[in-house]
Amino acid sequence: MFTLNAIGIDTRHTGNFEINRPHGSGDCLLIIFRTDAALFLDGKEISAPPDSAVIFPLGAEQHYRSVCGSYVNHFMHFECGEGFEGLPVRSGELILPNGSKEPEELLRMISREHMSESGSRDMCIDMLIKLLLVKLSEQRAAPSARLRSAHSEMLSELRAELHSSAGQFRSVAQLAERANLSPSHFQQLYKQQFGISCYEDLLSAKMKTAQYYLGATMLTVKEIAALCGYDNELCFMHRFKERTGLTPTEYRRKFF
Repeated sequence: MFTLNAIGIDTRHTGNFEINRPHGSGDCLLIIFRTDAALFLDGKEISAPPDSAVIFPLGAEQHYRSVCGSYVNHFMHFECGEGFEGLPVRSGELILPNGSKEPEELLRMISREHMSESGSRDMCIDMLIKLLLVKLSEQRAAPSARLRSAHSEMLSELRAELHSSAGQFRSVAQLAERANLSPSHFQQLYKQQFGISCYEDLLSAKMKTAQYYLGATMLTVKEIAALCGYDNELCFMHRFKERTGLTPTEYRRKFF
């Protein structure tokens, strides 16, 4: 189980700030640099740009310093009884930024949970720390590992919304307008980032929504069509059979 010892958000230092613990701090340490810093790993000094991170495992040397007279970081001291076994954690190396705000959001959630008096506080902290470490290691791969654009995070958030609430989106043009991009540019960026056309993704999200309601509720086909963003029930039925090989009624018979 992961337990939290100390956490700091936007911790600021001035002057020649430096941390040098040859044998570590007695626990694991996560640092997310908010300003340029110098980091020492394997006896070598490397540059750590803003939003880069490092996870120091138990017993590892912790050595980093400011480089511009003003230094800001997030930090988290924590313990993990069974180490990082079973988790894809990239410890002991510089983890480069990819523009995602998720790690910082998770740190703030951990900080709030730490102050909570909830009976499930320790369990929540354990899960949040694991999620944070996995997200850092999974999403902050080297920049060359995945082509990204200035709109990458916005597109990811929009796609998540699309798949959780497909019915509110009627067309690719509406999605492009939501992203404040021209339809052609939006579709190009979408296909580049996710490997699927926006139209296909939108249609897939609508059909998955329809399958859920057909198999889990007794809503009418007309009501489900509306929930999926279709004004025309016949158009919905045509699309559904085209994608699944079954009419909505035939699909429902598998469940009821």
